[in-house]
Amino acid sequence: MHYCEYEEQIPCLTNDYDKFDSICKTELATPVSADEIINLSGFCISLHLDLIEEFQDDFLSINELLIGLKGKSGIYHLWVEKGHCEDHNIRSMICVYVGKGLALNRVKKHIKEKWPAEETLHLSFYECENRISKYLEQLFLDTYNYHLNTSENLGEGTLYGRWSEERYDIGTELQNNADVYAQKNPELGI
Repeated sequence: MHYCEYEEQIPCLTNDYDKFDSICKTELATPVSADEIINLSGFCISLHLDLIEEFQDDFLSINELLIGLKGKSGIYHLWVEKGHCEDHNIRSMICVYVGKGLALNRVKKHIKEKWPAEETLHLSFYECENRISKYLEQLFLDTYNYHLNTSENLGEGTLYGRWSEERYDIGTELQNNADVYAQKNPELGI
């Protein structure tokens, strides 16, 4: 038996995306799957907020770490980790908030107002046109329940993200963050 199949674990190979995907296929001319938005998006990062605060003079600020979101609009999800399957090398994440719009300012506001500093923030972002992000956000709210969304959240399911070990550990922003760090610290000769 795989580790993730034990009763107290969240099975890492099980997703509840069918309802979302089915509705999206019916209603959009160019549908997108929940898996594409959540697990394969072009932007994801894990922010250890307490460490960022502690070492902000030596490393990168929140603005610098999230530079890849600057000027981009779409849909974003805030996650907490809820399990690690060593057999499949998959991290199971539970989404606690879904939002839309110009992501950089919105995410920074959520960090300030909603996220405990000692809790690691896992963030995924899917870039799309504003009207598509409005549709997708509402479809997510109608399908799943989120701990931090309070209005228009009628869904009952739990939205799981399934991130590979690599996606979880280094995200998609490592090169961008390294470039910003090198520009910030030219004396290092990186």
